[in-house]
Amino acid sequence: MDDSTSLDDSTTLNETTARNASAPLRFTVIALAFVVHFVAWVGYCSLMFAKAEYYSAQSLPAGIAMSVLACLAGAAAIVVARELSPIPRSIVTVLSIVIFGISAIAEVVGHIERPSPEMLALTFTEVVLLIGAFVFPLVIVGVLVAVVGKTATDGKPPVSTKLPAAGRATTGAGVVLLVCVVIVFCCHVPLFQFLGPPALPSWYRPAWPIALSSAVATVAAVFLLARAQGRTSSPGWSLAIRVSGFLTLLCAMYLCSLATGEIVAFLPLGDLSWLLWRGAVLGLFIGAVALFVSAAAGKPRR
Repeated sequence: MDDSTSLDDSTTLNETTARNASAPLRFTVIALAFVVHFVAWVGYCSLMFAKAEYYSAQSLPAGIAMSVLACLAGAAAIVVARELSPIPRSIVTVLSIVIFGISAIAEVVGHIERPSPEMLALTFTEVVLLIGAFVFPLVIVGVLVAVVGKTATDGKPPVSTKLPAAGRATTGAGVVLLVCVVIVFCCHVPLFQFLGPPALPSWYRPAWPIALSSAVATVAAVFLLARAQGRTSSPGWSLAIRVSGFLTLLCAMYLCSLATGEIVAFLPLGDLSWLLWRGAVLGLFIGAVALFVSAAAGKPRR
């Protein structure tokens, strides 16, 4: 009886040790997969914007490039969702295949054989493209937040919380995130017209610093979210970290996409686009500050 109990305890200990050892590797794979999805998704959206503005962007090479980016974005999203339970993982996998798979096929087929006006494929493809550009980020960011929380609390957090370096790394990621948010906000202040119509020089184009800062803010938010989730033991602070992390990542992705679209296609900004710009900027500012405060105030895990 004692030998059986000792054997069971030893087996459980070995399984726990293996799971704890694999936690950093799992987080690394998830983070890299999300970064690949993010880069491919931004390129996918940029080519979609360019197609609407330039005839040269409607060529077969541009279609093949957009098809490749759609495949990369969909495959990376499936990798991010691997840590979910079976049913949510299956839903995200199907959505990724449908949205980005249809986009990839349609981009190549549509350039080889132009659809006739009576076909519904063109309209359906445009709807799928818009869903991939503006709706799917809600899905992938929600998946990432859930997966990072699960990885951080599964046996051992992806970053050791018992070392002082963990706290410094968390603070460093938070500072990088806040600096990027300040740059984005300062670039947008003249455009908000708080003090009347802005008198901006003709060369003033904030799209480049906004795109770069939003991209860096997205990556910094991923690591700050993971480290904050791994360090806190309070359910309340954990919820605050997840909510603020979701808002930060979502707004940063939208801003990077919109800014890149303006760079490659001089995307015209109508009333709806202006509303999206302003909402994303304010959301990024509020979410990043809340994420930084929640990460700093959350009770460390012992």
